[in-house]
Amino acid sequence: MRTANACDARTLIRRAKALVFDFDGTLVDSNDIKWRAFELCFSDFPERLTEIMAYCRSNPHLPRGEKFRVIYESILDLRYTDEIDKGLEGRFNHLTLQPIVDAPEIRGASHFLREVSRTRMTAVLSSTPTPIVNQIVEARGWRSYFMEVQGAPVKKGKWLSECRSRYGLYGEEIIYFGDTSEDRKAAEEGECLFVGVCDPRLKGGDVFYLSDFGGVSCL
Repeated sequence: MRTANACDARTLIRRAKALVFDFDGTLVDSNDIKWRAFELCFSDFPERLTEIMAYCRSNPHLPRGEKFRVIYESILDLRYTDEIDKGLEGRFNHLTLQPIVDAPEIRGASHFLREVSRTRMTAVLSSTPTPIVNQIVEARGWRSYFMEVQGAPVKKGKWLSECRSRYGLYGEEIIYFGDTSEDRKAAEEGECLFVGVCDPRLKGGDVFYLSDFGGVSCL
């Protein structure tokens, strides 16, 4: 197992020229806000809620719109219309946007971002729709920390590969920070380094892991 301490992280980040971050669960402690929102969006179907939430938790990388469609068509066996899509998106945004703006950051995140953004290319790469993640980043006062903010629709692995090409980077010069095994897979597909954040289930093998950003904030 390859775990990180402050010295290890400084060495890794010093080598990198680009740092890309997942958002929910990686920079902000907001995953539970989204899980609760899914529960409330489908509270009219209590008899299927356990199955619905199992599906959502097993597919954290999928954009919410895709989850909504699969839930309606494959779990509830109901027709998914544009009107339903619009209603669910609106309700989900109402339940999550301001709470995520107000959610606590992962320890050390803002200080870390402020420091590394002075000397590195930095970006957000999230499964949240691009306009929404932009709005949240702006409202938290973090927009100046990122050269790019990319949300759904996006294939993370492809975006990371294109980012490497766009900036002329080798694999070890770009790091993707994420909190799920899907984020790790995206980094592998994009041929860049991966740093697991917060979720101890990511520890193991050759994964570089950080419990938070506090120990690597002074570079």
